[in-house]
Amino acid sequence: MLRGLSSSTHVPVKAFFSRIMSTHPHMAKSTEPKEISIPIPNGHIAGKVWNEGGTPILGLHGLMDNAGTWDGVAPLLPRNLSLIAIDFHGHGLSSWYPAGVYRHYTGLLLTIERVVQHFGWEEVNLLGHSMGAGAGFMYAGTFPEKVKKLVMIDLVKPISTPPSYQPERTAKSISELIAAEAKLNTSPPTYDYDTIVEKQVKSYGLSITEKSAKILLKRGSVKHPDGQYSFSYDPRLKIGYMFGMTFEQQKEFAERLQCELFILKATARPMYELQETCDEIMNIYEKRARKFMYQKVEGTHHVHLNHPELVAPVISQFFSKAASHL
Repeated sequence: MLRGLSSSTHVPVKAFFSRIMSTHPHMAKSTEPKEISIPIPNGHIAGKVWNEGGTPILGLHGLMDNAGTWDGVAPLLPRNLSLIAIDFHGHGLSSWYPAGVYRHYTGLLLTIERVVQHFGWEEVNLLGHSMGAGAGFMYAGTFPEKVKKLVMIDLVKPISTPPSYQPERTAKSISELIAAEAKLNTSPPTYDYDTIVEKQVKSYGLSITEKSAKILLKRGSVKHPDGQYSFSYDPRLKIGYMFGMTFEQQKEFAERLQCELFILKATARPMYELQETCDEIMNIYEKRARKFMYQKVEGTHHVHLNHPELVAPVISQFFSKAASHL
């Protein structure tokens, strides 16, 4: 399926920046990032900002990832685009969920809204990968008047839960959560650096390279005084949500979209749900979104991290059109 942009044509980075620099001389390659910490009721949301002061784009990472997922893309963005990449709860350098609290997908929307209010944005552009893409979609359906543009990388929609599956899923999640809570105060396993890198690569299947694993580990691990490393994520992240969303509920969020929407789908990954289900919701996108584009990009689920040169030009072009009119 091809909508809006050619799936077979990739814009080379050099060609893209040569073209855009010729029409916008003030736009140069991105500056070094600045670390930020946003206070919230139960701690803080950590993140980093590239090109502070430009048109804001909020970067939303996938499950078990962190703000480092944009380390390759961000330096390739034009300087008039400001990428604010956050670590969701329990990821990267952000606070974990409080003891006794279970996470839910809607908690991601609450985090996004806290960040939006912190910066005083009346409108926001969203750049999401996987879980972050799904959260961006749901936020855009929850607050359609606030989202100007949304890019979803390797996700057409959040994975839905059929109602008949829900009771068993809930029971499984409750049991796993209680078991995980009993281990929260224990010391995590430690590894030498090469081993933790290897474990990171293996845990993602064939989705990330060794280089990408090292990038994620910068925010996703802690080094101990003895030189050993351990993962720093909240172990409760591995537990499935107690309640999922049905496809019917997701369609209601899609019906409320008003933003421009661009889906960049990796070729090496499946659609995650039946093709007819994805087609149905994309038909809603075409009707409700201000503009809808769909493009395929060659690569794995983490194509933006492994090969940012394939992703940065097209998303830069998508967001720069908005920036040029502000």
